[in-house]
Amino acid sequence: MNTLLEKNARLNLLGPPLKKIQYLIPIPVLVVAVIGWFIPDFWKTGLFTLFSLPLLCLGGVVREIMRLRILKRRLPAELYQETVLKVGRASMIGYFVPVLLFYVGYHFPQYSGVAFAMILIWVLVITLFVSKLNSTAKQLDPAFVTMREIEQYRKPGN
Repeated sequence: MNTLLEKNARLNLLGPPLKKIQYLIPIPVLVVAVIGWFIPDFWKTGLFTLFSLPLLCLGGVVREIMRLRILKRRLPAELYQETVLKVGRASMIGYFVPVLLFYVGYHFPQYSGVAFAMILIWVLVITLFVSKLNSTAKQLDPAFVTMREIEQYRKPGN
């Protein structure tokens, strides 16, 4: 019962600020994409893919950094170091590697198929790794709240 109350308290404390961040990053990215829509020959040159993928990944990294700052202020230091920081770092690395593989595939067209396959494999591996880290964090602290739980959280009465 204490675990349930602690988890609910964390959701009440962390939910609102992190839910704002959830929407803060994608909106500027969409604005840039809409502006790019009206630039002549933007789609034909292939600049949209070279431009948008790194922009989306950079937006994800900025979002993770903002989340980590909020969680660092609101969670005990020991719990933050053992759980949240590891998951955040893995997520940030997960954003950078596909961009690197994408550029390798772009600059070396003969390896583009291999680079695409590696991107798909990397996404699967990092998803499984973050899931494993989350389950390990739940074992260390049963009241651990994952980012998915925070993003799906709704205040009671809403």
